Order: sequence, then structure tokens, then C-alpha cells
Amino acid sequence: MLYIDETTVKSLLKWEKTFEAVEVAMKRLSAGQTVQKPRTYTGIPNTDNVLLTMPGYLEDEKYGALGCKLVTSFPSNTKRGQPLPAINANIVILDETTGLMKAVVAGTEITTQRTSAASAVATQYLYVNKSKPCSILAILGTGVQGTIHAEMFRHLFHFQEIRLWNRTKQKAKSLAEQLNQKYHTDIFKFFEDNESCVRGADVIVTTTASAIPICRHAWVKPGAHINAVGASRNHFSELDEQLYRNSDLYLDSIETMKAEMVGLDMLNDSLRGEVGAVINGNVPATPNERITIFNGGGMAVEDCAVGRAVYDLYVDAKKRMQ
Repeated sequence: MLYIDETTVKSLLKWEKTFEAVEVAMKRLSAGQTVQKPRTYTGIPNTDNVLLTMPGYLEDEKYGALGCKLVTSFPSNTKRGQPLPAINANIVILDETTGLMKAVVAGTEITTQRTSAASAVATQYLYVNKSKPCSILAILGTGVQGTIHAEMFRHLFHFQEIRLWNRTKQKAKSLAEQLNQKYHTDIFKFFEDNESCVRGADVIVTTTASAIPICRHAWVKPGAHINAVGASRNHFSELDEQLYRNSDLYLDSIETMKAEMVGLDMLNDSLRGEVGAVINGNVPATPNERITIFNGGGMAVEDCAVGRAVYDLYVDAKKRMQ
């Protein structure tokens, strides 16, 4: 049994590979070739500590896997004498024939990448493939997900301007400076307020835990695409109701999101289907002038697919060294 640590995962996993694995997971889910249940939360009595479990299975020659992601949230870890991460994730990869454990793969980098990759796949099929412009990207929230979305989307879609906004202004300003220096460019722009950040943007990404809307319908231009990946009390609090009512909504998994997305039934008139169904050609394209929204909740089968990819990359690398 192997343990593949975070450092090794980061060295092996490239954005194109993550994109492909997530794309396959979405396709297989919408084709009925996966099994996954809503995530379960196990709270530890008299503490704020939680164990989150996400089991899944998908059929695919290249990315097929049986596995389970285990995530622990122990907030007090950061206050220890020797501080530890508050959130830790690992993915157990099991043999699909025998059920025996093949590997434990560190899951924090995988979770970070697959979340952004899901947005990228949605953007590709709901926006880019319709020959729409990729000039301006607006990102609201500059934490881990805001950062990875900025970097991955720059690499995959070649935006000419990437706008960054955060409630703590200095954080967004610092990130813009950091990324401009890292990539020897000036395309990353800091914005003082969220409205001016969003207005005129072709693609918008919201990555906050805001319980109140930070992106409003009046600010979004016709035909824009939005990836709403932040999660707070529910998975749609970052966008105002009018924006949902006047857009076409797509999910990664309707079954999972109905179980986890409180109030989703209120948006049935806007719901068009799963991104995987669009990829498979089973859902008609949205008219170009319509705003599209992707709400990603994060799927266990995505973790399984990317975990399988890392496992195969690790085994192949070891063979080449022999």
C-alpha cells in the first residue's frame, strides 16, 4: 500500500491532467456510470471538530476508481504550540476487483485543483466552445480558490485581464502584485469594489463564504458566464436571486446538489441540467445572449478520478526510475 504525500502530488499533477480527469468524471456521472452519495458529516462531541466522508465510484478505463475522500476539520489546530493545518484531506484508493487498499493519496492539493478544474470544464463547455470572448475574468474572493482560479484560468484560457477583488482590499492587492511578478505580466488587476470588478467581465468566479450576495444581476453583462463555487449557508448565497432568475443554471450533480443545496427547488425554472450532460450532447446549448451559471458543489467521483490519475503517475514515475 502506498502513501503519496502532498509534495509528491504537487510535483506530479499538472492542470491539464486535472482538467481531463474532472471532465471525464462529469461525463461519466451524467451517463449513469458513477455511484456517489451526499457527503456525510460526523461531529465529535463537545468540540468543533468534524470528519467529512465522500465515497465514490466511476467506470472509466483511464480514470476509473473506487475510493473515498476523508476530510477532517479541526479548527483549534492552528492555535497549537506547533500549529497544524485546520483542514486535512486524504483520498483512499481501493482495488475495484478485490476491495483491497491500493493507496492513500494526500487530498488537499487535489481538492484545490479539482474545484478550479470543475469551473474550467464548465467554462469550456458553457462559454468558450460557443466562440465567446475570453478578454476579462473577474474573481471575487482571493483565498486559496481565488488564487488557483486566477492561475489556472490564465493558463487554460489566456485572459487579457484578470480582475481581483476581496473584502480585505490589501489581500487582493497583494495577490495581484504577487501573480504579476510570478508570471512577468501586468494582466492581474486589483479592484477596490466588487461592482466595478464584475461590470464588463466575460467570465466571473465567486469563491467566498459570503452569506449575502456579492454579485448582482444588474452588474453582469448579457452572455457572461459565472462559476459560483463559494459555499456558506448554502451553495447559492453569493449571487442575488434576480441573477439566478434571469440565467441558465448548470450543476455538477443534480442528485447531490438537491441533497446539499438548501432551497435549490426555488430555482427549478432556471435549472437546465448537468455540465456532464452538456459535454455528452444531451442538453441543448444556451442561447449566446443568456447568462450561464455553474454551481459546483464538489464531487467525490472527481476526487476519485484525480486520485487515480495521481496514483498512475506515481507508479509510472517509479517504473521509469528502475
